[in-house]
Amino acid sequence: MDDMSFAQPCTSTRRDYRWEWHPDTDRFTLHDRRGLLVLEAPLQPAVLLDRGASAPGPVLRATLDQSDEDGADVLTVEYEDVNGGDLLTVRVRLADDGVWFDAPRYRSDRQAEVVSVLAFAEWADGVPVPGVQSDSIVHPGASESSALGPVIPAQLRLDVTTWLGRGSNDCDDIVAAQWGLPVHYVAGFSIEGSMCERGALTRGLSASWCLGLTAVPAGDLLLRHRRGRTSPWLRTHSDLWHQATTGDGDLEVGASWVLTVADTYDDAVRDYYRALRDRGIVRPRERSARQLATLARSQFNTWGAQCAAGTALDRFDQAALESIYDDVRASGMCPGVFVIDDKWEGEYGLLEHDPERFPDFEGFLDRVRADGLEVGLWAAFLRCDDPASHGLSPEHMLCDADGVPVRRGNHDHSYFLFDVSQEPVRQRLAARARAFVARYRPSVVKFDFGYELPALVNAAPADRSWGGEVLLVRALELVIGAMREVDPDIVVMYYNLSPLLTDHVDLHSADDMYLNADEYHAEANRRLFFSSILGELGVPSYGSGGYDWLEMGDIWLDTAVFGPVGSLGAFHGDPRDSAPTGIDIAHYNGLAALTRPTPTFTVRPLTPAYLGGSTGARSSSWARYEGDALTALVSRPDRLDGSGVARRQHVVRTAARIAVLSRTDAPLDTTSALGLVALDPDPVELLRPDARRVVAVAHAADGSRTELPVERTAEGFRFSPVAVGGSGSPIEWTEVLLD
Repeated sequence: MDDMSFAQPCTSTRRDYRWEWHPDTDRFTLHDRRGLLVLEAPLQPAVLLDRGASAPGPVLRATLDQSDEDGADVLTVEYEDVNGGDLLTVRVRLADDGVWFDAPRYRSDRQAEVVSVLAFAEWADGVPVPGVQSDSIVHPGASESSALGPVIPAQLRLDVTTWLGRGSNDCDDIVAAQWGLPVHYVAGFSIEGSMCERGALTRGLSASWCLGLTAVPAGDLLLRHRRGRTSPWLRTHSDLWHQATTGDGDLEVGASWVLTVADTYDDAVRDYYRALRDRGIVRPRERSARQLATLARSQFNTWGAQCAAGTALDRFDQAALESIYDDVRASGMCPGVFVIDDKWEGEYGLLEHDPERFPDFEGFLDRVRADGLEVGLWAAFLRCDDPASHGLSPEHMLCDADGVPVRRGNHDHSYFLFDVSQEPVRQRLAARARAFVARYRPSVVKFDFGYELPALVNAAPADRSWGGEVLLVRALELVIGAMREVDPDIVVMYYNLSPLLTDHVDLHSADDMYLNADEYHAEANRRLFFSSILGELGVPSYGSGGYDWLEMGDIWLDTAVFGPVGSLGAFHGDPRDSAPTGIDIAHYNGLAALTRPTPTFTVRPLTPAYLGGSTGARSSSWARYEGDALTALVSRPDRLDGSGVARRQHVVRTAARIAVLSRTDAPLDTTSALGLVALDPDPVELLRPDARRVVAVAHAADGSRTELPVERTAEGFRFSPVAVGGSGSPIEWTEVLLD
């Protein structure tokens, strides 16, 4: 162990970055392999207590060791006189796979309550402010609307607070969000000099960084934006709950993180996921054959049709449900899973259908299964209309600091929230979850409620150590664990991007895009840009679409490389008075038939747009890899913007919007069978000069087949997909056989 001189900086050069920390300023910088500055920030967090003045402390001691485990450099920094007399220790491991920050440790002889911890904090006029300095922040899930997109230039100088954690809709000082949460990471990049200089966005564009959680903290995890800088902010509110009290030895404060660096921010996020996977912090789940089949099945969800017809919530009944299902069947749409959304239940909490509104609910489920579909059910497991129905009392619900149960609600319906930290609640809720699965036998559960969990300023569980982000994880463990006792193959769908929930969540959902009218397809593309990275951990993405049919084909086309297609469209009018055509339905069925069954994959954007506020984090074309094999491709002729680096593919040449998927385990460049769906009638050239012969057969919705003329070219084979077959029926997909 070497004691460092205060004038001596700590430097470490690793595979993807160069780190430098200066003890005199307590600031660190991160440079990429080309020497460009990626970010800089103070190292010391701000620990805010409920009493006394808050203030940073000077460096007391700094040591640099080398780890025996992986050869990482380990920097330990102790700060004295923090908040007027306390000791704070920060430990950083500088490894090839990232910069690992342990949760800081706080020691004080005085008793005080930790209200919040602002990571990487600067101080202005005696007040801690965000300190991470990077020219752009990338924050998926920052807002439910694209009005606050994921790519946020620092020069906007926003003064807002957003969720990195589970989200909550009960805080007026935080931007409302649902999809993507908990995300548990933030990313960014920098630009050398002025972004308007020659080469600024090519030679001057730095590598990207991603800062992600390595463990779920017992607090509300936020991202604070101010003065063009950002910092993760963990609000514990121990002043209300007394769960983080100083004065009794070392106290862990804040959160633990890993900081990864890669050429682009999607790859930096990918490296974050892989770092957790490779170190055993998260593990992709093993899937049974039945679960794999369910994960690949297309879906139809009733919610959009409920809303369009005015039969949502307590107006939802047997007649409305039967009507929606009849519409789906009459349209020719062939989903693999029919998902019944809110509110099939009678009383929230019982997980039982309302017998008055749905007198033959179970008979309807039998009908769906008899038609060859699987059943999916929506559920918000923590909602409770009446504690007495469970033999519980109001004290078993989540309560505020005065012991009064909090209530949440939608429209005119309010309800309590189960406190899953209490054993009677755990026993009752687990029993209800088991009974729910045993009785209704859903193959898919659309899990909902994370954004309803109150922020710690408003309520906390009885076991205070379960507060904040931990409460969501404990609830998932309880409910999903109970359901899997009855059916280990049940598929759980949720909308989080966090890798720390992969033990519980099987399928990512791009819902809900209700604040994205007129741009459902653009928002879906952006959400899939980020959720596709979950494929590294065995979690595919489901793309349900928006609340009209206008651009639904493009949403389904994007989804083809990520997971199953879906729909929540209405068949008798929607907010745009649109309706599906027979060709729309055929495209849905065709893409559903071609879905790849493998849940673990890597998707690469072929025409990525990285920088724009409106176009950033999107791509018009995608390539899917399973291992090193290119197994699926979505191609469009146009880019979404003029920036970014296009990755080339050598499989197909066409001006059509098209999805091409291997029908075997072999990659597209050697497979003997592939399928394609083209949204446009342009000719398609397969770049397969190795093949001796190609047969192209168009499969129509009525079951008829049409063989298409194929001509040999210098680089492969060319044919023209058709929208309608010889029988006049719309074409669902085109089968291509090669030998």
